[in-house]
Amino acid sequence: MTRRLCGLIASMSLTVLAAGVWPGFGPGIPGSLAQVFPPRSNTQSVPAPPQGQGGQPGGAQAPVPQAQPPHMQMPASNMPGQYQPPPPPAPLQKTVPFTTLLGGDLSKSYVQLTNLRGQMDSNFVIGRSLAGRFTLPPYIHDASNAAKVYILTNGLSNPPIVKPEGNELHLEFHFPALQLKTYYKDYSPEGDQAVGDTVGEGIIIDVFLIPVTNHQGYPTYQSARTAFRGQLKSQDKCVFWFDVIFPINICDVSKKYLATLGSAIENGMREALLHPQTRTQFDQVVWQSLRTDLLMQAGVNPMSPAQIMVLEGAFRGTDYVVKYLPR
Repeated sequence: MTRRLCGLIASMSLTVLAAGVWPGFGPGIPGSLAQVFPPRSNTQSVPAPPQGQGGQPGGAQAPVPQAQPPHMQMPASNMPGQYQPPPPPAPLQKTVPFTTLLGGDLSKSYVQLTNLRGQMDSNFVIGRSLAGRFTLPPYIHDASNAAKVYILTNGLSNPPIVKPEGNELHLEFHFPALQLKTYYKDYSPEGDQAVGDTVGEGIIIDVFLIPVTNHQGYPTYQSARTAFRGQLKSQDKCVFWFDVIFPINICDVSKKYLATLGSAIENGMREALLHPQTRTQFDQVVWQSLRTDLLMQAGVNPMSPAQIMVLEGAFRGTDYVVKYLPR
């Protein structure tokens, strides 16, 4: 029976293969119930585009925004409503002659040569910023009779004649006369009357100042030098006799004194001008006066606590040129 069953199954299989259909998929089966298998293809499958809103194809996808170039901002100064800092103030400039720095009006300037009362009485005043004292010792001459002749001096100059010469300021102090007071043996009235006095003429003291600026740009002076010029005025009588046989030529003695007097004046005035105390006084007085002038030019009350900031200061010849800002 088993053999018969196996033979029946085999014959049914052959019948199906011969007909080309499986049971239930024959020509009589409706197409809607038939399962169709597409043929194999060597091309890769392309994924379906993503569904848009409402199940539509990907054609309705929103476009990707493009990168925009950076927006150029306008300068803050041109933007309305923006705070604009004020521009820095422009510096002011002023030219001041060195004579003005010395005191402007030099009509009260002078040099006094005197040692009648003391060797330290000789002095000078130049403007409102320079003043000092210097030593002038008397001249002592040993006469042939072993007596001594003393010569002292006394004279006051006129206000100076000012002449800029390149980068140097030249001041000439002219003396109307320079008295040479002579004493014989001692300073008594008898000694004064024993010999005649002499007079120097054409006496001129030259003062040369070279102005410069310090490390802050403030005006000062670098160097100072002096020179002495003059001669002895002709005398009616030069020779005086003592003890009958001992003459004293007072004119020759006075000429020797003028020579030594010139050296003493030149050295004394130069040392006084270059003394640290004199220079410090000059710098203080000049700067206070200059500050007042610069603030007035800037329209600032000099009595206020405002100060001057020097941006640039230099001398052109003997003129001080300064760029500054009040602060």
